[in-house]
Amino acid sequence: FAEAIFEGALARGLIARAPTVEPITTADYPTPAKRPAYSRLDTGALERDFGVVLPEWQAALGSVLDTLSADR
Repeated sequence: FAEAIFEGALARGLIARAPTVEPITTADYPTPAKRPAYSRLDTGALERDFGVVLPEWQAALGSVLDTLSADR
């Protein structure tokens, strides 16, 4: 996700240079809370109960970055 943010910000001229992102595993960043190996937000109930369909994260990120670049 961080790499996508920097790539999109760079493409829109929000940053001059994207920093290097060093990927790490959960084991490399220990926290007191136990974390599942795989988790993702299930929006099925939101869609079923309220008819709200969230955009894919890539589209939502693009929209946010477009708004930030328009405000410059």
